[in-house]
Amino acid sequence: MSRKRAVLISVIFTVFAAGSARADTAFSITVPGGADARSIDAVYDCGDFTMKARYVSSGEIELARLEWQDHLTIAAEVIAASGARYAAGPYVWWTKGDSATLYNVMNGENDPGIACETAS
Repeated sequence: MSRKRAVLISVIFTVFAAGSARADTAFSITVPGGADARSIDAVYDCGDFTMKARYVSSGEIELARLEWQDHLTIAAEVIAASGARYAAGPYVWWTKGDSATLYNVMNGENDPGIACETAS
């Protein structure tokens, strides 16, 4: 193991089961980075819903915790020509400046996505 200090990133998951039952589960991910680890919270207006995002950066690790309607996912940053692009399961969250777009790749490549703007 390298001598790099490790940072512990804690994430709280809320799982919604049938009948509105709710269970909270916490887990931690250890990533390299040490003192340079940081997180930024943001809220986006996506028209019919609000997207809550927490961006976590540590070394080469870039994650986004995304929560909207009855969805919660942890997405990893992937290659983007411009802006920051995160992917998890069928979802792609692409941000640039104060704008973002949520895509569901199950909707096909012609899906325009859902446009979001930073909430004021």
